Amino acid sequence: MTLMALRPNFRSVKSSWHSTVAALPAERRPATPFHSREWAAVWQTVRTEQVRGHHHLFLQDGPRQHRMSFYQVNDSPLWRAGEGDARVTRPTFEAEVLYGPSVYSEYGGLPGATVPVLAEAADRGRALARDLGTEALVIANIPPAERTLWREARTPDAEVVLAWAHRARVGTCVDEFIAGFPSSQTGRTFREQHRQGTDAGLTLKIARGPELQPHLAEFTAQARATSELHGPALYGTDMFTSLTRVPGALALLAEHGDGTLAGGFLCFRYGSALYVWATAIDRSRKDALHTYDWLMYESVRYAVATGATVLDTGRGNYAYKARLGMLPVALTSAVYLTRPNPHLISRLGALHTGLNQHVLRAWNKA
Repeated sequence: MTLMALRPNFRSVKSSWHSTVAALPAERRPATPFHSREWAAVWQTVRTEQVRGHHHLFLQDGPRQHRMSFYQVNDSPLWRAGEGDARVTRPTFEAEVLYGPSVYSEYGGLPGATVPVLAEAADRGRALARDLGTEALVIANIPPAERTLWREARTPDAEVVLAWAHRARVGTCVDEFIAGFPSSQTGRTFREQHRQGTDAGLTLKIARGPELQPHLAEFTAQARATSELHGPALYGTDMFTSLTRVPGALALLAEHGDGTLAGGFLCFRYGSALYVWATAIDRSRKDALHTYDWLMYESVRYAVATGATVLDTGRGNYAYKARLGMLPVALTSAVYLTRPNPHLISRLGALHTGLNQHVLRAWNKA
């Protein structure tokens, strides 16, 4: 046996902290828009989610490079919305939390990273969380493909499926997309409501990147009102203004014949997918115009026209998306405590259970 064969299979992961994402070395093409440098930069200036500090970790694993951003958050409306859905009686956290990344990123984790890299990210993140005096490190919205790897890297103190994303193949036309619906009646309704919206005067306007700026005030007001139907206002112009610089950013806007905005989807056309991330609907006209259904139909059209093979409609609205036969994708947040806290573990367990029951109730209505 040679000396080389006797050497242990040791891999050294190097890591370093950076104060801004712009200070990090150039990166390869990110897996999703939510892993891009531009997305990370948004949360350096966001105020709607109360970010008190941001830290960016660069990880070097031989020739492979990875980046993960961490945000010290005092209050997250999206996390509070989850608590409302779960019907828990008190807030989960009693102090600030370090999120890696923000829970507003539909998909988190570190796609393509090895277990040693994930272990380094978890160790450095938890050490930072302790130094900052936060209650916990939350590695947010880990997709199923990565969940086992994070567990193997460092077993979390708790796991919470905060939300489910939804995906479907669009096929070559809207008819092929509709053919995948579980019920033919759902398909007929989907077509009819799009026709009614069109007959009522809705037309599609596509605003890409900076073209969205003139529409932001009205879009934000409608998006906030839409989210407030079920909990706190989730969005602000501070978010949307910066998000227009994220790769693939665009809005699919439903304009009425009188020139006013009836609603819209903030999307990212990236890679093989069209991601629908935020919804804005003029509630006063939604029933007459069937705005949400109309926009969903137009989203399929746009995905097909631009060569996307997957429509990702994001989180929430579980019953509706189940009726369309979309594949639900559990997004797990791994929680690493900075100190033992059995009461916090109990609250996290109640949150996870409550959210699971919330989703099951919606699916049973589908």
